[in-house]
Amino acid sequence: MPADFVKKAGEILRSGKSIEERLREFTAAVGAFLPGGISSVLLFDRDTDDFYLRATTLRIAPSQETLHFSSAGTIEDLALRERRVVTLSEIHRAPTSRLRGDMLFFPLVSSDQPLGVLAIQSTSSGGIAPERVAAVGEASALLSDSVGVSLREESTALRMTKIAAINEAGINIISTLDLQRLLKLVATSACLIMEAESCVIRLLDAQTGKYAIREFYGMKAESDQKDLFRMDKKAVTRILKGEPPILVRDVAEEKDWNEFAGIARTMICFPLKCDGEIIGTVSIFDKFPHKTFYPSSFNSDDLATLEKFIRYVEKAIGNAIAFERNDRLRNLDDATGLPTLKYFQGRLLHELSRAKRFKRRLVLMICEVTLKIPEKGFTAVDRGDIVIKRLAGVMRETLREYDVVARISEWKFGMILPEAEDGRMNAIPRIKKAIQSEVEEIRRRIKDVRVDLRFGHASFPDDGDDHEKLIFKSNILRK
Repeated sequence: MPADFVKKAGEILRSGKSIEERLREFTAAVGAFLPGGISSVLLFDRDTDDFYLRATTLRIAPSQETLHFSSAGTIEDLALRERRVVTLSEIHRAPTSRLRGDMLFFPLVSSDQPLGVLAIQSTSSGGIAPERVAAVGEASALLSDSVGVSLREESTALRMTKIAAINEAGINIISTLDLQRLLKLVATSACLIMEAESCVIRLLDAQTGKYAIREFYGMKAESDQKDLFRMDKKAVTRILKGEPPILVRDVAEEKDWNEFAGIARTMICFPLKCDGEIIGTVSIFDKFPHKTFYPSSFNSDDLATLEKFIRYVEKAIGNAIAFERNDRLRNLDDATGLPTLKYFQGRLLHELSRAKRFKRRLVLMICEVTLKIPEKGFTAVDRGDIVIKRLAGVMRETLREYDVVARISEWKFGMILPEAEDGRMNAIPRIKKAIQSEVEEIRRRIKDVRVDLRFGHASFPDDGDDHEKLIFKSNILRK
């Protein structure tokens, strides 16, 4: 009886079971109530204008979470947009046909918000009785209320969970003053909180004026990473031109981004600011909600959630940069202005880690200076300072912008050459020649000063895969 069906539907929807279980039981009850009935609940996503299959009596593979389609031009969209029941029935049946096919679409609306559609297929000899259609209409009204409440609770719980995660992650990152460790923490936290697959962080390099990639988190292969970085670069360029945070819901569907179809489905790119200036960007790619294996789209709620996290990130990075700047000043040699041994050791570990992660080569080079100056009172110290400063200057000029040179002892310099000539040792003779030329100039100008040089070098991974082996090999010095 129709009244019994409505009562049963209400009991199902009011039960304490999860929304998934209630929807499965509801669709099964509708399918059993109508002759030859197949029932499906399609929920509407206002951000993407897509319908997502949430429950059905159909046997489907793969998982129903992956099934969705654009609402444009569909009967489901008509029913939901005009908020009326749409009925389709056969009118050109063959005279010999014993069955008739019918389809019904009931709009689901709660608190004046469109939620989705209850879609029904039915085959029967005489069609669906009007009283049964009316009963399903009453049940769909109950379904609207139940789904509306559940989705609001689900959304609120998810938002509160993410806010709690943001606050917890925020406390951790603000207390982290090591910039490289901080960037790793930011990238992993952003992906976990936003359910993203990948994250790219860029920071402004004060020396080059470029926004260089400082951290990447994700599972993509190296070949795919390059394409992802191109996509990120385009977003960063638009951010630097003054555009607001960028939200790309579906790369394939948006004209400005469809060149990256197949690389990522969806993206958010946020600027990082300090004192009103952009100091970097954070980009996240591909949203994989819990228990799904197919990327869904980031939406405006995700944009607002990420913004809360970005506020913590900006403060943390500002603190870390200030700490790093002050620490660098404490770790600079007074005579040459070069970093000291402490900074050099930390930077060697960092560059070696990057070389391992990105499968790049690295060269470690040592230059030892032996200075012999006749005793002439205090002037010997003065001439020694002159020599060491000139050598420090020529090393800075000879090395590339991203190479590292440090004064690691009174008469010894250390150099780190990431990706030196793509791992070939061609850079070493050039550096030696520049230093030796400067020594010849010193000898010509200061007649009684004798300067001898010895060099050592080691290459990763050829001469070792850890810092101790590289240091040992590079300290085998020769003229």
